[in-house]
Amino acid sequence: MKSKTRTTHIILTGLAVLILAALAAWSASCSRPAPNLPSPGSAVAGPSATPGQSPTRVLPTTSSATTIAQATSGATTTPRASATVNLSVPIITATRTPTLTAEELLARELIQQGGQIVYSAGECDRILKSEPWCSVVKSATPITRPEWKQLFPRTNFFLVKTALYGAESSYQRNWLIVEQEGQRYTAKAFDRLLEANGIVTITDENRELVARAFALMTIPDYLEAEVAFTKWEEGSWPSSIRLNYNYALTAWTKIQGLQIQWRFIFYEGLLIGANGYVPAYSIGDYIDVPFKNLPGPSQDSLTYWRR
Repeated sequence: MKSKTRTTHIILTGLAVLILAALAAWSASCSRPAPNLPSPGSAVAGPSATPGQSPTRVLPTTSSATTIAQATSGATTTPRASATVNLSVPIITATRTPTLTAEELLARELIQQGGQIVYSAGECDRILKSEPWCSVVKSATPITRPEWKQLFPRTNFFLVKTALYGAESSYQRNWLIVEQEGQRYTAKAFDRLLEANGIVTITDENRELVARAFALMTIPDYLEAEVAFTKWEEGSWPSSIRLNYNYALTAWTKIQGLQIQWRFIFYEGLLIGANGYVPAYSIGDYIDVPFKNLPGPSQDSLTYWRR
């Protein structure tokens, strides 16, 4: 009987020990500190970044931070109604690109900016610190003349308006862009333009037309207004080579009222050379543009020698 009572006592003692151990474990879990969670608005690091790159950072909202806390602690947390999230967002100020006119866009297409050639006067300040001049491309427009249409029907002519700035002065200047089938031509290469349009021989029938077409190409500053040819003559004038000038062409310009005369050497169906000069100005009903703003054609621009 005593043996049976001792066995029962041992079993009851073991159960008491187990119950006490379970209670101690439950008490320890209740007293454990809450996990260290990010506060609303703080950054949470995302997946590990590739070496050499900054890790992706995610800015949680109040609701997303609460969800993280719930998942971690197993408890339901209701954020305070007054809680706010302050996100640091960069402010981007858009720079307005000025709207360019069709003439300005064409100018940029025809002439590339670089060196001493720019698109705005403000850019010249930097260039003039080391260079004597700076050219500002303003606009470009298609232009034609009856002489060009007749001789060069497949050629495109564009008048480009520019302003030339120097250290102490500035004035306007026009350029003439002549294009045909991807090639560009100038008055200095007038023979090549003739050949490109199948004119290999200059005859009595087209000689004056050829002279006029060339003369117009040498005065782009005056093509925005009337240019009237007033005299065509045959004669003999000394030149710098053994051949004399044998034809002369005179024109009047509406701008500044210039009288310009070109003398030509035509020989064996070719234009060998030409030379122009301005014997008079401020003639007739002209547009008065000060010579300080438009200096007039240079001697070099009116001169041509076949290469």
